[in-house]
Amino acid sequence: MVNNKTDILIYGAGIAGLWLFHTLKRSGYDVLLLEKNFIGGGQSIASQGIIHSGLKYTLAGKVSPLARAIGAMPDRWREALNGSGPVDLSPAKNKVFSQNLLIPSGPLGGLVETLGKTALGSTKKIPAAQWPSGVTSSGFDGTLMEMGEPVLDIPAVICALAKPYKNSIRKNNNATIEAKLTIYTAAAGNEPAAKQNGHAAGLETQKRPLLMGLMKNAPFVLHAHFVGPSEKPVATITTHKTKDGALIWYVGGAVAERAKDSDPSEVYTAIRKAFAKYMPSLDLSAIQWASFPIDRIEGKSKTGGWLPDTPTIHEAGNALYCWPTKLTFAPLLANMVMKKIENAGIKPSSQQTTDWSFLPEADYATAPWDSVKWTKDNSGKQG
Repeated sequence: MVNNKTDILIYGAGIAGLWLFHTLKRSGYDVLLLEKNFIGGGQSIASQGIIHSGLKYTLAGKVSPLARAIGAMPDRWREALNGSGPVDLSPAKNKVFSQNLLIPSGPLGGLVETLGKTALGSTKKIPAAQWPSGVTSSGFDGTLMEMGEPVLDIPAVICALAKPYKNSIRKNNNATIEAKLTIYTAAAGNEPAAKQNGHAAGLETQKRPLLMGLMKNAPFVLHAHFVGPSEKPVATITTHKTKDGALIWYVGGAVAERAKDSDPSEVYTAIRKAFAKYMPSLDLSAIQWASFPIDRIEGKSKTGGWLPDTPTIHEAGNALYCWPTKLTFAPLLANMVMKKIENAGIKPSSQQTTDWSFLPEADYATAPWDSVKWTKDNSGKQG
């Protein structure tokens, strides 16, 4: 006889759902995680993997509540990477433990340095003699700072969260599952599910689309923010490798803030302009280009601005609809949900691991740099 009962049912195997799922399993709960497409797909696999310390939100000259809230998050992730705490990410590779801020010459450099040190305590100025060789040869002229924001290998993090309990992560085939609490962490899928369940009253979401740029055959490893006069960096660059070993620069920030169906050449042009300003001597002649569209769907910002400030939970009946709003906030969202579970008096059942083999298995998502179509050459035109 098939058992279709569980303590907690989660829809959406992105990092928010996986982090919560992993936490619940390690706490002794019987949990089923259902995914419509691929484990870690959607917004999670598209992430640059940056665990923000909040520094980039001081760049407009003030320290916001968001900057302070995010400031505590890198330590939570480092704890997980060390294998301590409620989540174990020790099998995941960490790309780097810090990134650079490239700040043009002028008053902005001193302002960011002061704010970073006094408000967040996470930055230090790097003397020119100690700059990485790639930055030195690029023609950069300004202030280079190091900040304590880790960059994660997102596919490895997804695997570390899912693999220990993979038998309880299954494809959503509309099977009827009974649970004491149902939790939705499916980003774009949350609102449609709430409407279908009659739970949409009071639920508000916001969209912040991106068209990310990818640069193949990157000249060196770079994890950096190009700092400008506004809160959002001109460009944010992280480095990755394709399955065949090609070095990739994955580029977000202001250059990527556009409708996801925009002409990719607009992104390539914006990226070229950013590098021409910040690294004017950099040779990009061997670069091949690609773009990757992202629909960021999240809970409505409580401050009324474009910037999401906290995780969002919409509660209706015996269901929670959850958005972390940022990768960084996945641990905080899990804490908020665990508190609601505790307040609801839901205890782990004696049956901690139900046999879910009657449901289809779920496969892992493919990283953007291994799924996009590359241009034939540096022209930006598809081959």
